[in-house]
Amino acid sequence: MKTSIAIIGAGIAGITLARATSPAADVTIFEKSRGLGGRMANRRREGFAFDHGAQYFTARSPAFRSVAEGAVEAGNAGIWPNAVHTLTADGLVNDSRPPEPRYIGLPSMSGLANGLADGLQIRKEATVAALKRAEDGWSLTDSEGQDLGRFDLVISTAPAPQTSRLMPEAFSGREALASVRISGCFTLMIGLNGPLDLGFEAARIEAPVLSWIAVEASKPGRSGRTALTIHSRNDWAEANLERDRSEVQAEMLQSLKQLLGRDFSTAAWIDLHRWRYANVEKPVGQSFLFDAALGLGACGDWCLGNRVEAAVESATALSERLMTRLQGA
Repeated sequence: MKTSIAIIGAGIAGITLARATSPAADVTIFEKSRGLGGRMANRRREGFAFDHGAQYFTARSPAFRSVAEGAVEAGNAGIWPNAVHTLTADGLVNDSRPPEPRYIGLPSMSGLANGLADGLQIRKEATVAALKRAEDGWSLTDSEGQDLGRFDLVISTAPAPQTSRLMPEAFSGREALASVRISGCFTLMIGLNGPLDLGFEAARIEAPVLSWIAVEASKPGRSGRTALTIHSRNDWAEANLERDRSEVQAEMLQSLKQLLGRDFSTAAWIDLHRWRYANVEKPVGQSFLFDAALGLGACGDWCLGNRVEAAVESATALSERLMTRLQGA
């Protein structure tokens, strides 16, 4: 009988780990949301579409470049943007850095995850709330105490704070988990009925409140309706995470008005999303955490850095460790 593995989280790390270990194990991914991809997320409202999490990803290692190029060939990824400008109070500064391919998922940011997840066993809208030691393994239950099954190994790819709350005190990686620092972010989504020409596809913002703006219709495969995705600064978000949402939204809109000279407060659609865990400020500094005696592990971008590729590298390294164990079983 194959070893059973539960993977918590269907972001890029969880999907990468499942793809690598499925040939040698019976793998089930548990995902609390309806969609896949974690922070490579998208939202559709009233005909508007927003990539309200990760904006693009790069592929600097040969291994991940092969994954990215394969996704492009399969129609699950594309190239965007052509340039990333800088927007300041004094105006727009053109992107003068050497170009490197920047990728996005198709037809939305979650398209990369959806393509990579093909054929995997995934249980969506299933929140793993507790682990309990069982005979030769672990029993998983959801937030309502319902049984989710028993597994030989359990791997969490959730953000470090969530993983820490889930893992038992005996887990050898607890100290490493506690060392991770992740900051939050607010995402402002604006939908407009008419066309809008800002003179750029995407721009980093140098301002006290905002850090990023993207014109969604400029992305390949997206809806033609005019939509803007704006991220706050991480330090500003951290200072305002528990603040009233309407106040956060109003301050972000005011900052945008100061930068662009346009008032979007009466736009056809406005929404705000809070990411409590968005930017890895201090990673673990090692590829993964694994307690061989307990059969528990963890991986994710927070192990190595802050890019999509870091999540893949972390999951790939853990998969190699697990495959050695599985093949020796």
